[in-house]
Amino acid sequence: MIPEELALLAHRPLLVICDYDGTLAPMAIHPSQAFPQRGAREALRALQEHPERQIVVLTGRRAREVVDFLELPRLRVIGLHGLEWPGRPEPPRDREAIRLIVSRLPQVEGLWLEDKGWTLAVHYRDTPESQQLKAAQLLAAVPLPAGWEAMPGKKVCEYRPIGYGKGWAVEQLALEHPSHHPVFIGDDRTDEEAFAAVLRLGGTAVKVGGGESLAPYRLGNSLEVVELLSLWAQAYD
Repeated sequence: MIPEELALLAHRPLLVICDYDGTLAPMAIHPSQAFPQRGAREALRALQEHPERQIVVLTGRRAREVVDFLELPRLRVIGLHGLEWPGRPEPPRDREAIRLIVSRLPQVEGLWLEDKGWTLAVHYRDTPESQQLKAAQLLAAVPLPAGWEAMPGKKVCEYRPIGYGKGWAVEQLALEHPSHHPVFIGDDRTDEEAFAAVLRLGGTAVKVGGGESLAPYRLGNSLEVVELLSLWAQAYD
């Protein structure tokens, strides 16, 4: 069920910012299997063509991965929580910091690493369920190099340079489109900073799925996300 307040936003110019995994795509066992929800491509394409919509995907993935999944080459995708910004110079990669973090990781059954070049994600969804809470605690407590931070997510802990993040990216996008009402839709703990930013800007935060959140509005799953985006993609006078 789409909340009425969200449906009524269709009558305003909108800056729609969406997470990918768990939002535009159902959560998958492995990142390579996170295919978009049925209807997501069509809804995003229609939003691109709407004269009063700006649509952006803001993800912790590399941007190219999401473009390949969605098969929408003109879609604006910002990757690595704002580190990878189309049209801007890439920040330097601190490979020594990533090597140091890897050397300090705990020895836990089922951990696997996703090296994204600029950031490092450590997944523990393959860790036995009885050990997952302990794994999360150990990963959050890893000593980090100066200028780095840990971002816990859904059965993952991501290590990234300080100074970026989805909250920062939302603020940058809102500055680009001051006449559009900003909306952020996401499902993960890493999206909470984006919710906080969009609410500070007077915008709308939408949480997908359960769990505590700053977001005032809820959608049940990625199917409802597609339903909402399709509604906003319709033309209104």
